[in-house]
Amino acid sequence: MNRTSLARTLAAAATALLTAACGTAAGSSGQGPSAPPAPTTAAAPARVTHTLPRDPALMVLPATGAESRWTQGLDVFVQQVARTAAADCAHDEGITPPGQEVPLAFISYAELPDLAFLGRHGFGHGTEVPVPTPAASPAAARSGGAAETRRCRAEGEAAGAAVRDVYLPVQRAWFGALTASRNDPAASRALRGLPGCLADRGYRVRDENAFFALVDSRLMNAPAADYAREDSALGSAYALCMRPVEAAREPVRRHLRERFLAEHAEQIRELRTALVPALRRAERTYGLRLAFPTP
Repeated sequence: MNRTSLARTLAAAATALLTAACGTAAGSSGQGPSAPPAPTTAAAPARVTHTLPRDPALMVLPATGAESRWTQGLDVFVQQVARTAAADCAHDEGITPPGQEVPLAFISYAELPDLAFLGRHGFGHGTEVPVPTPAASPAAARSGGAAETRRCRAEGEAAGAAVRDVYLPVQRAWFGALTASRNDPAASRALRGLPGCLADRGYRVRDENAFFALVDSRLMNAPAADYAREDSALGSAYALCMRPVEAAREPVRRHLRERFLAEHAEQIRELRTALVPALRRAERTYGLRLAFPTP
């Protein structure tokens, strides 16, 4: 798979994850930048932490970019469970595991920009996930027939759903509520200052979406030798210029979360009781370890 194809697949994965959470692809203005092609040099191993938040509900109800790292880790873990279950099925059938072509990556939420991460790493691509070495396929592994492949995919999807269904209804409701932060007057005023700030750094765009389009264009067309520098400059400019916006939005999101916790108290109690045990069971069953990106 070439770099552009991989990038498009990662971008589609990011959209799918956010769609699963809130029913629509979200961004501070409705969309974020697609994932541009990765540089030709090998990506550095992801920096991760295995420390859970003090309240497991924060993995499902992020209100800041930094908190969304827990959500990214949760998303990726469910994908790992699904892939591992499908690979186990394929191993038993003696066929090549289905759906393992694209490496997993932590992909940030456009609705919750992680400015610390973007400022350090840029927009270039999701952080690749360190994963356990899979069990070797049988020497005689073959391409599976349609029925075998469907069955193994279905086993993987069912295993992932067993974990995801513990939190998805609450997460979907939260991301729906979270969109109200876009309309906060202070945040809207701060967002109007974004084009001027970006212009001061050499990026003349009319709004945030236009900047995301510029990111796509610059990184898609950057020569390999200039890619890292270009990506770093774009990420740094966005992180700096979005600070006033996020400073206005974060208190609004935290207030929304407090209200959400009160309005969904019974669901939250169930979530806090069930989520971590479900994750630990999946870790033991599939030989995985829950991990979260960190700058």
